[in-house]
Amino acid sequence: MTDTQVLSRPVPPVVAQQAEPPPRRWSLLSTVLLALPPAALALTLSVLGIGSRSMWNDEYATWYASTLSFRDLSKLLVNVDAVVAPYYVVMHYWIVLFGDSETSLRLPSALAMAGTAALTALLGRRLFDTGTGLAAGLILGGLPSVTRYGQEARPYAFAIGFAVLATLLLLRAMERPDWRRWLLYAAGLILAGLVHIVTLTVLLAHAAFMARAFRVSGDLRLLRWIAGASLAVTAALPLAAKGSDQASVIAWIKADGAAVTGLPERIFGSWQVALVVTAAALLATVLLGARHRGSLVLLLSWAIFPPVFCYVTFPLFHLFLHRYLLFTLPAWALLAAAVGYSLVRFTGRLSSKVPVSLSALLVLAAMLLVSGPGQRAARHSPVYGEPDFRGAAAAVLAAARPGDGIAYAGSTRNGRRAFDYEARDAAMPRDVLVHRTSQANGTFGAEECADPGLCVGDTGRIWLVSTTQSNLSPMDGMPGATQGFLLTAYTVVPYRTFENVRIFALDRKDVK
Repeated sequence: MTDTQVLSRPVPPVVAQQAEPPPRRWSLLSTVLLALPPAALALTLSVLGIGSRSMWNDEYATWYASTLSFRDLSKLLVNVDAVVAPYYVVMHYWIVLFGDSETSLRLPSALAMAGTAALTALLGRRLFDTGTGLAAGLILGGLPSVTRYGQEARPYAFAIGFAVLATLLLLRAMERPDWRRWLLYAAGLILAGLVHIVTLTVLLAHAAFMARAFRVSGDLRLLRWIAGASLAVTAALPLAAKGSDQASVIAWIKADGAAVTGLPERIFGSWQVALVVTAAALLATVLLGARHRGSLVLLLSWAIFPPVFCYVTFPLFHLFLHRYLLFTLPAWALLAAAVGYSLVRFTGRLSSKVPVSLSALLVLAAMLLVSGPGQRAARHSPVYGEPDFRGAAAAVLAAARPGDGIAYAGSTRNGRRAFDYEARDAAMPRDVLVHRTSQANGTFGAEECADPGLCVGDTGRIWLVSTTQSNLSPMDGMPGATQGFLLTAYTVVPYRTFENVRIFALDRKDVK
């Protein structure tokens, strides 16, 4: 057979056989009707109480970086967070247009999660059928972690969405493997990598899927996938290289036993949901026969390969963190939804007796019932384990007098950033220990005075914000000279305690 004959052959189906497509005049309407319920669910759960939970360290970092001038942002990105630079730039313009309230900062993520749920439904229709796509979108939209990160001013919602979009574009390119569609696929991958570089590990699943597709079909046009994937990787290399130079910033990430065993709970948002979804996914794996082996290869590879890759390469890259792996959630949701599809095909009876809408409602009710505890945890304020800087800042602002100062102990970088945000519309006491600001440093942290007495001057009262553990000195972590000066010149009086943060009033001693 000649190459011309090979290229002229249509690509045989390597994923699920789809039902007859609807008439063209109804195709757009059917797509909207399929995508709308999952999008509405994800958006509703994400928007509900979106401004109620106080922000935490990473969100304060988003606000800080996104409100810098481009000159200061460039200086920051030279030292830290280069891999999320595109997100900061987008958020910079978003803040210019819509402000920097908690709701405004988080709304892009909520919208991204809604879009992701819709795209997941469309992907499920291509892999299985309309009912399975609808169920998958609803399952994804009801996951506690989707709500949690749909209410967070970080790029993870976009990473999930672009992973799904790239996979959808991959399937479209396989249907008609011309160069235009492969370039669109490459664009989807580039967007995924620009939002968060770890998302590009979805390529491992795409590679496994395409290897099987080429083996089944033998169509040489499928080899164009290599060009699309290579283009995306090449585009991501500068960010990846810069991120590698800044690897010390994520040296705190662990891949120990606790991190491995806790990964399912952290990815899904609760143990209950993790158990139900993974059990359904395993059942679907058993029930999916040779008819859907291509879909199974794609989804299992997508769900499993990225975390395995991040774990195996941990000594080199330190990327084994649940937030970085959230983009695997759509694969799990699709596998879980495929249980219904598999049972319908297995019995050969229910498909004509159970309407898609009723099946979707049953899935929705079950998802919300199981995810209830996780949904409540996702809305806990502050985020579990994080300091309640919102409450602490309000307390200081209410009690501070003109001429007071403020200082930070423990995670000083986080405290300063948080108080700067919480007091952005008020007059916060002077930060008495700062010698060089974070903007001047080109980092997230300020440089403190080597001679604290010179910086503090004759300040009569200093409010000490301490995130040290309760059994340690409130000044733990401060340089010895600073601690010595403050303890000598001031009387330390406990003032208020909030979750994981304490406030002390340091009153100047009478000097005779």
